[in-house]
Amino acid sequence: MEDTAKTGKTWIDSLSLRVQQVLFAAVTYLVLLLICLLAVSPEQYDLSVGDVAPKTITASKDIVDEITTQRRRQSAADAVSPVYYKDETIADSVLADLEAVFSELRAVRELGEQIRSGWTDSSMTFTEEDYEQATGLLTKVTLSSYQLRTLMNTAEQDFESLYQSLNSATRTTLVSTITEGQINDAINNIQQIVAYNTRTDLWYNVAIPTLRACLRPNMLINQEATEENRQKAYDAVEPTVYKQDQNIVVKGDRITAEQIAVLDSLGLLQGNSFDFSLYIGAAVLLGLILAGTYLFTALFEPQLLSSGKSALVLLIAGVMTIGLSLLIGRYIGVNAMPVVLAAMLVVNLLGERPAYVANLAVSLLITFLTVKGTGLITSQMLSVLLMSCLGGTLAIFMLRRNPSRVFVLITGFVVGVVNFVVLACVGVLTSSELSGIAVDASYAILGSFTSAILCVGLQPILEATFNLVTPAKLIELSNPNQPLLRRLMIETPGTYHHSMVVANLAEAAAEAVGANALLVRVGAYYHDIGKLVRPMYFKENQMGENPHDKTDPRVSTAILTEHTRDGVELARKHHLPEPIIDMIRQHHGDTPVMYFYAKAVKMLGEENVDIRDFRYDGPKPQTAEAAILMLSDTVEAAVRSIPEPTQAKISAMIRKLVRGKMEDGQLDECTLTFRDIGHICSAFETILKGVFHERIEYPSVDLGRAKRHTQQRAQKLQQDVQAAGQPGSEAAKESGK
Repeated sequence: MEDTAKTGKTWIDSLSLRVQQVLFAAVTYLVLLLICLLAVSPEQYDLSVGDVAPKTITASKDIVDEITTQRRRQSAADAVSPVYYKDETIADSVLADLEAVFSELRAVRELGEQIRSGWTDSSMTFTEEDYEQATGLLTKVTLSSYQLRTLMNTAEQDFESLYQSLNSATRTTLVSTITEGQINDAINNIQQIVAYNTRTDLWYNVAIPTLRACLRPNMLINQEATEENRQKAYDAVEPTVYKQDQNIVVKGDRITAEQIAVLDSLGLLQGNSFDFSLYIGAAVLLGLILAGTYLFTALFEPQLLSSGKSALVLLIAGVMTIGLSLLIGRYIGVNAMPVVLAAMLVVNLLGERPAYVANLAVSLLITFLTVKGTGLITSQMLSVLLMSCLGGTLAIFMLRRNPSRVFVLITGFVVGVVNFVVLACVGVLTSSELSGIAVDASYAILGSFTSAILCVGLQPILEATFNLVTPAKLIELSNPNQPLLRRLMIETPGTYHHSMVVANLAEAAAEAVGANALLVRVGAYYHDIGKLVRPMYFKENQMGENPHDKTDPRVSTAILTEHTRDGVELARKHHLPEPIIDMIRQHHGDTPVMYFYAKAVKMLGEENVDIRDFRYDGPKPQTAEAAILMLSDTVEAAVRSIPEPTQAKISAMIRKLVRGKMEDGQLDECTLTFRDIGHICSAFETILKGVFHERIEYPSVDLGRAKRHTQQRAQKLQQDVQAAGQPGSEAAKESGK
């Protein structure tokens, strides 16, 4: 039942952590998306066709001028000549129609001749009934009243002459082909042949309507082939493109409909224009960058994913770097952006590996956001990416061991020089204009030094806000004037001395295995601060009677094991960083207090004693630093109890104690390896050899006797001097000689 409850709790805690991670990822995405959208959103203008441009407007990206492109393509298609084919059947059909029309015209002429023969007065003319009767004879051609009048007044000879001429000219024209759409040209050609011997009124009123009714082209357009050629010509026209940063509208010019259409496509017009593709692309690209950062973190620094505080610091450092870079890039220049600020802040606040994660994400985002609106996309992208990646990596490498504020400024200058070289090289590779390369590259020094100054100013604020364990914070906590250390020194001098020796052991061991030596040293300073609550119950602070001699071993165990909980409470009260608190809590793991367990077994019998009642609360050390502190604490306390310690005894004791911790499973949850254990034992032996080195046995000397002997010699010397000064003495004689 207990295991089930424990499993359920773990599942709930795990689910809660996942929910937190999802929420944090969502917030991170939304915050960065807002910054990205603000960065990529172009300025919009209230313009219409015919307005005078208030400023020169350039393209924010490559855009096709659809109106101009369509017009050019249509012109190219229209300019294509049709493809023709000759229909041999048309000529016979036209001549047959011509024959049929002239038959009807001949009937109308004859009707007119009949009507005229019945006229009694030369002033008489055709009536409407006559025209209607004549119109009834025509089915293949339509003539108006004045055209009918001309035909009905025509003599037979003139009519037949017209017929012969038109028939002959039409045959000739059909032989030389009539192209589709060129009937008028064919009629004009026939007119040149027959008009010279034909009356003008007869030509225009009869011949032309007849030809229009009968003539048809025998060279017809091949629509399929023609459309295919036109489509090829249409497709062959390249689109008219405004390249990124190319002027669309020049200040002072009248704005055309084509320019309005381009501005609208780019989302540069106020009102309904909105470039969805721009924002969708930004959102998707941001998501891909964050996904890549997540995978990089999961592979190289997975603990960041479970640390809300560290993730929040990363977000703040990244957002500040991106925001400041965009502002400085807009008003000063892209090369002056503080692109390495995030790397500097994170390496000083969280460490080396989180800094690489931050530098990767910030480099990609700044590169993505700063290429907008530039004409030289390739060189700009290369410059920003190299400055942020190479500069950030160099800053991390330099600051990982020395995060002092002065060295931060030195690092900023060195990174600036490197970025200067990077920009100069990129400029030489991508531009033939060498005059401005040095000036542009010099901004890199300004940007990197700005990053260093901002890092020095922002680091203490973030340290205090999130109570982070930074080297600067650890150095501050190691000051003996810190309230807890001062109390430890005054109220529990034995514990204070013990902590100092443990700190030396732990620092040497941490350096031997590549752990955080400064963190272990400071953790050792504070690991026993819980003994301030009941100092006289701990052997190193006792000056006489031992209260445990009269105390039940179970009570004694409870008092001793309580010091880890008391230490955690004091640490929280004095706002010590969480890693230090973890080391206070874990430095005994769940080891048993063997002295009082043995005492209880002796008093009550082994069957009446449960060793679990004599164990510390734990947990076991979770980090290499906490495990090193446990081993250092154990070794220092035990080695001090060795009578007449020698190097061999010390070495044997160290390895016995370490092996005991391993067999008890105290090191199962930390990251130490067997090789690390060997290095740690060697480091302990080196330090303790110096503490317990052999000393020369000084002989006992009677200082009083030596003092009396010295006085006697002084008196005798004085007597000799006086005797030498008397006349007749041997000493005087010798002096005279």
